[in-house]
Amino acid sequence: PVRWERTLGAIVRQKNHPMTPEAVKANWKKICDFENASKPQSIQESTGSIIEVLSKIDSEGGVSANHTSRATSTATSGFAGAIGQKLPPFSYAYTELEAIMYALGVGASIKDPKDLKFIYEGSSDFSCLPTFGVIIGQKSMMGGGLAEIPGLSINFAKVLHGEQYLELYKPLPRAGKLKCEAVVADVLDKGSGVVIIMDVYSYSEKELICHNQFSLFLVGSGGFGGKRTSDKVKVAVAIPNRPPDAVLTDTTSLNQAALYRLSGDWNPLHIDPNFASLAGFDKPILHGLCTFGFSARRVLQQFADNDVSRFKAIKARFAKPVYPGQTLQTEMWKEGNRIHFQTKVQETGDIVISNAYVDLAPTSGTSAKTPSEGGKLQSTFVFEEIGRRLKDIGPEVVKKVNAVFEWHITKGGNIGAKWTIDLKSGSGKVYQGPAKGAADTTIILSDEDFMEVVLGKLDPQKPINTVDYMD
Repeated sequence: PVRWERTLGAIVRQKNHPMTPEAVKANWKKICDFENASKPQSIQESTGSIIEVLSKIDSEGGVSANHTSRATSTATSGFAGAIGQKLPPFSYAYTELEAIMYALGVGASIKDPKDLKFIYEGSSDFSCLPTFGVIIGQKSMMGGGLAEIPGLSINFAKVLHGEQYLELYKPLPRAGKLKCEAVVADVLDKGSGVVIIMDVYSYSEKELICHNQFSLFLVGSGGFGGKRTSDKVKVAVAIPNRPPDAVLTDTTSLNQAALYRLSGDWNPLHIDPNFASLAGFDKPILHGLCTFGFSARRVLQQFADNDVSRFKAIKARFAKPVYPGQTLQTEMWKEGNRIHFQTKVQETGDIVISNAYVDLAPTSGTSAKTPSEGGKLQSTFVFEEIGRRLKDIGPEVVKKVNAVFEWHITKGGNIGAKWTIDLKSGSGKVYQGPAKGAADTTIILSDEDFMEVVLGKLDPQKPINTVDYMD
C-alpha cells in the first residue's frame, strides 16, 4: 500500500493536479479497500484500473471506489447511435527520426545489414517500416477522442485492444505530414462485452496512404441487444494445419518497452514497476503493438526481402502479454501472396499473437498473373458493364443509395482485383482500385462466387463463411 500510495502521488505530480498529500492519501485508501473492492476476473481487467485512476483524477480530482454497475449501464445505452460518428480530424507529422526510432523499437538492428535501410537516413533506399502506419493512426486512440463521441460512454478501465488491421495503399513516405480521419465503423454486442470497430484513414493531401482498423473490446458492457457480427470487420484468419514454412526468433532487450514507448505510447504499465505491480504483473510488460511490429518485420524479411513496396496489409489478434527480455518466435506459413503467422514466447510456449496474416503484392518486375482464363477475372466484365450503365442512370441511383462500395475480388485465396462503386458523389462512377476515401461497405468475394450471385445461382443473403468475432 505504501508503494501504491506513492504511485498515485507520482501520477498527480506528473499531471500537475492540485491535490494535497492528504487528499491523495484519502483517495488512495478508497482504492485499497480490499474487502469492498470488485475482484477483476483477468489480468487485463486489472490493468484497466490504472486508466480509470488517471481518468478520475482528470475529471474529478479524486477516485471513487466501486461504481462499475452504473458505468456499465451508462456505457451500453447509446452504443448503436455511435455507429458512423466521426472523431475530430488530426494530423501526424514525422521525420526520419521518428521512423528510425520506431524501427529500433521493433527490433531492427545493425547486426543485419539489410536492416540498415530502416535505421540509417543516409541509405540510398531508406524506408519506413510498413507497420509504422499504426503509429500514425493510433493518436485517435491515445488522445481520448472516443470519450467525446455522443452516446458512447466508455469505462476505460474495461477497454482491451483485441485486434489490429493495417492496409497500405502505397509505401509510407520517409517523412511527411498526414491528415487522419477516424470513424466508429461499427459496434458489436458479444454478450460478455462490446466490440467497437474504429477505422482510421490517413491522407497525404487528398491521397489515401493507409487505413488502420482498431478493434476495442469493452469488458462487461454487452447485452444491449445489438448485432454480433459485421461485414465491416477485417476478419482474423486461422493458421494452416501443417508445420510452418519458416520460423524466426528475436530475443527482446530488457529495454525494449522503454525504447518502443518513445514512438508515442506512454502508458506507464510498460515502464513503471509500481504500475505493473498494481495491474497484477511481476514487472512492466511489452506493448502488444511492439510484438506486432517484430512479427511483421520478420515476415517482410523472410518473404519479401525487405521490399516495403510489396507490403499490402496485416491483420493480427492479441492473445497474451510479453515481458521485455523474452524471446519472440514468429512462425510463418506461405500460401500464395498471403503469409499466415503466429507469434509465441519461446520460453513458455504461450501464443501471444494469433490468427494473423500479412498480404504481399507480387514481386516487382513480375506482373500479377491473371487468375482466370482469357486474361481477365470474369467479374471484370460485370463491373465494366455497371460503369457503362451508370452513365445513364447514375444521378438517380446516387440519390437513392448515397453510399460507396469497395469490392475485393479474390482468386485462389488471393486478391485479384479491387473495384469501387461510388454511389455517393456526383453522378456515380465505377473504377478499379480502392475507394478514394472511406468506403461505407467493403465486400470480399471470390470471382467464382461473385459470378454465381450475378447469374442468380447463389443467394447473396446466405453467408458463405461466417466467423463469430472474438467469441
